[in-house]
Amino acid sequence: MSDMITNMVFDKSGVPLLQRFLNLSSLRQKLISGNIANVSTPGYQSKDIDFHGELNKAVKNKGGLKVVATHPNHIPVGKTPQSGPEVTVDKTGESNGINNVNIDEEIANQAQNQIYYSIGARLLSLKFQGIRKAIQSN
Repeated sequence: MSDMITNMVFDKSGVPLLQRFLNLSSLRQKLISGNIANVSTPGYQSKDIDFHGELNKAVKNKGGLKVVATHPNHIPVGKTPQSGPEVTVDKTGESNGINNVNIDEEIANQAQNQIYYSIGARLLSLKFQGIRKAIQSN
């Protein structure tokens, strides 16, 4: 019964897409924070994800079939909901004399990512308020 309610209410309302948006933003925040923390680590290579590309994948896969492996020996088909986004490592040479972390770029990315996360959290909050109102109204 609860699976049916979940499918009817949450999956159709866009909650999973907003959840994916927040998860991507959270992962990107961790990567950016790691880059900033390692700004003076010799040989460190900065990491990031293609946020917009991963979000486009989530939007395109919204209406598709969800493939879930029910056994560890099953062959995975494409990117499943359990698999995370691809983290890219910047292989370019040193830009600051120590590694390839550009602190100005990382701070700008962090500010932009914070805005994305705040917007996603607000949209999810509004979505839940709308669902609550729909349930409570007679």
